[in-house]
Amino acid sequence: MNLYFIRHAETIYRSEDEDFNRPLSTKGKKDAEKLVNIFKDISIDKVYASPYFRAIDTVKPLAEDNELSIELMDNLRERKVADHYIDDFFEFAAKQWNDFDYSLPGGESFNEVQERGLKVLNKIVNNIKQGNIIVAGHGTWLGVILNYFDDSFDYEHWRNIRMPDIYLFKYLNRNLKEIKKI
Repeated sequence: MNLYFIRHAETIYRSEDEDFNRPLSTKGKKDAEKLVNIFKDISIDKVYASPYFRAIDTVKPLAEDNELSIELMDNLRERKVADHYIDDFFEFAAKQWNDFDYSLPGGESFNEVQERGLKVLNKIVNNIKQGNIIVAGHGTWLGVILNYFDDSFDYEHWRNIRMPDIYLFKYLNRNLKEIKKI
């Protein structure tokens, strides 16, 4: 089985949007369309996504091209930072990468994100024995999952995940054999 983890495409940050309904930018919409061409020679069997609009909209053209519905999975959602706006997001993120237990009031630690991420990953792997599966989500979620399998994946690696970006997780008999960036 091949799991293609896709980080969502570029978004628009507007004060009136909640984190879950942030839309794709014009570039993000074009990049979402490009995914159809990237996967044109791969038969996609299933598409999962975070319930956040940006993740859904990133894989919607790909799902439509393969005549598949998108199954939403809450545990693919991005981590909750806090109950309030923070001024220096990257300073906060660096603290979390240095201490996976660190979180702000109302927010999630990386250990919490990693735990729920592994639960949903195991659910997907245990429910599907073979095929090519698309999983659309978020940069931090993906980063802490990559860190789980390779602890050298750190803050600097996370900062270099693009929008969108694709990582292939290759499984054989439900055992992870390889991870590579596409």
